Amino acid sequence: MKIIDKYMVKGFLLPFLWCIVMFEVMAIIIDIFSFIDYIVKYKIPAFSIFAFYVYYSPTILLQVTPMAALLSTIYVLSNLNKNNEITAMRASGVSFWRILMPILLIGLVVSILTFLVNDRIIPVSSKISNTIRKEELEKESKKYAQQGRLIENVAVYGVGNRIIFARSYDTFKKELGDVIIHQHDETESLISKTTAQKAVWTDLGWRFYKVIMYNIDNSGKILGEPKFINEMIIPIKEKPADFAAREWCADYMSYRELERYIRNFKGAGIKIVRSLTVDLNYKLAFPFITLVIILIGAPFALVTTRGGVLLGLGMSILIGLLYYATIAMSLAFGKGGLLHPIAATWLGNVSFAILGVWLINKRA
Repeated sequence: MKIIDKYMVKGFLLPFLWCIVMFEVMAIIIDIFSFIDYIVKYKIPAFSIFAFYVYYSPTILLQVTPMAALLSTIYVLSNLNKNNEITAMRASGVSFWRILMPILLIGLVVSILTFLVNDRIIPVSSKISNTIRKEELEKESKKYAQQGRLIENVAVYGVGNRIIFARSYDTFKKELGDVIIHQHDETESLISKTTAQKAVWTDLGWRFYKVIMYNIDNSGKILGEPKFINEMIIPIKEKPADFAAREWCADYMSYRELERYIRNFKGAGIKIVRSLTVDLNYKLAFPFITLVIILIGAPFALVTTRGGVLLGLGMSILIGLLYYATIAMSLAFGKGGLLHPIAATWLGNVSFAILGVWLINKRA
């Protein structure tokens, strides 16, 4: 590693790590104050609060990393620019892209680590932290037991190679809405499909209403005529507690798990599959936000006018917010069918990366 690389890496990593720690602490403090009344009212044990933030900290980490990278980039490059070190390097034949390369490589490494954390750690930590928050910090489990709640997009891998999907589940009424059951053989090939308007839990099990049953061959075509049954008991092993505990959420799944869900629910409706596909592709696009943020922030660190650092910081934050807004809108358009899932998830990254490269070339 050359001296310039060591110099840039050290100059970037120290403020980067410091910003992450500070942002983590600030986020935890702000979050604690959001439910301080529950802490006082229910006398929440300190251990429960500590356990929650241990499992919630990976989520905070992913949220604050891009901003930490932005501030660190502005800090290190603006200091070099203020002390005319960038001018000296460029006079020695070193291009601005070469100066920036160590920071970009760190951004790439952070993006890879972000994917690994989001894929391996977040699905587990999010489930646990969400459970602790509801049952210990906010006492929501008691409230839901009394009032009930409506869970959307419930999916359960049932006993006997059966996959059960419901658009909604009412925990108080113990009622599933718009149910789809896929029956697979031992090779995971779809052999039958059952749909129902709703299913209600009774002493005899799940009673389904307005049932339509299809037999399906290896090519996915329907065999024979579908059966229409107004009301029937379908002997599935899963109980209400299984559906209440298996609320579908992309954050609770790894990339492979979500990919398997999409494969298994292709017959559940185009809207559901499209939404799942957008979430799946976003798991690949999301980690690169940090790298794109570095590209956006770097050119604004070269502002040489009076108050240039603050001006550059303000402009980079403004463009960063526009970047996040673009991501949110494109994801919404993707789930709404206005954009292809791949385009919806990568539009923000690609367009703002191009903008960052253009600004760097213009200012360099």
